Amino acid sequence: MTCNSEASGHRTEGKGTAVLLGLPAYGGAGEAAPAAGLAAVPPPLAGLRYVEVETARYCNRTCPWCPNGHTGARRVQQLMPWPLLAKVAAELGEAGFAGFFALHNYNEPLANPRLHDELALLRAAAPEARPAIYTNGDLLKRDGLERLLAAGVRYVRVTRYPHRADVAPTEAALRRWLAQAGLADAPGWQLGPVRQGLAARWEDEAAGVLVEVISPSVATYNDRGGTAEVPAQAGPRTQPCRMTATSLSVDYRGIVKMCCNVIPDSAPEHERYAVGSAEDSTLAELWSSEVMTTWRARHAVADWSASPACRTCVQALPETRR
Repeated sequence: MTCNSEASGHRTEGKGTAVLLGLPAYGGAGEAAPAAGLAAVPPPLAGLRYVEVETARYCNRTCPWCPNGHTGARRVQQLMPWPLLAKVAAELGEAGFAGFFALHNYNEPLANPRLHDELALLRAAAPEARPAIYTNGDLLKRDGLERLLAAGVRYVRVTRYPHRADVAPTEAALRRWLAQAGLADAPGWQLGPVRQGLAARWEDEAAGVLVEVISPSVATYNDRGGTAEVPAQAGPRTQPCRMTATSLSVDYRGIVKMCCNVIPDSAPEHERYAVGSAEDSTLAELWSSEVMTTWRARHAVADWSASPACRTCVQALPETRR
């Protein structure tokens, strides 16, 4: 799973108009400035730019380049307990979190029957957060996209995965999906290369809203710590990683993980990457825990001795975590 667009920091934009679909885009309040003469206190979630909460378990696809293609774990639906989700959202709101809040990890969020209830909860509990939806697009049409933007979603990524890993990204695939979704006649789409392959992008810059439809190059994907099949096996990673310093991932059970690339519930060898339960501890406690602090320090110098799953990871730091 990858992300796009900058996150966190002071937000000056107000309410804008999503001219693509003729909808008002949600604009939250900015962050409060510290009182004059007072020393700045480090926030409880210092450095956090992106939060990914897998609020549901089910995915409608079983792609071989994803762990879901090798386990039945995501073939049944299971929703995160509502009190737990409310706790997570409240803690982020109390911390003034202003980065992206994505309602997915290895699940398909549009198959979640209470998705819009979750968006309403997030808007009320953490109004500074920027809701994000990552979807394969199978269940998305124009009216669904309109409803997401009206609910305050700031970023929508539709990844149109091919049927085979050796299929190259094409503009034809993007145009075909736009037509199927009833979006081909909407003005403002810009087609061009992106880090993941090719994309059709629509942006309301003033409102801070971005929609991307991506035709990916699966050949660039990583093996998720040995839990997925990819066309080319990467050699030992030599570049540092800042995922553990900028992003927080919570699975549908409420387990905070090292990062979004590991899958402790489905792969026994990944159980070591479970940090702790968001039900039993606060996000701040888990974020500043000894194990996260150790991973953060080692990953900054490309030391994978405490996290072997990272050795073959080729994922660059997504734009949302910078």
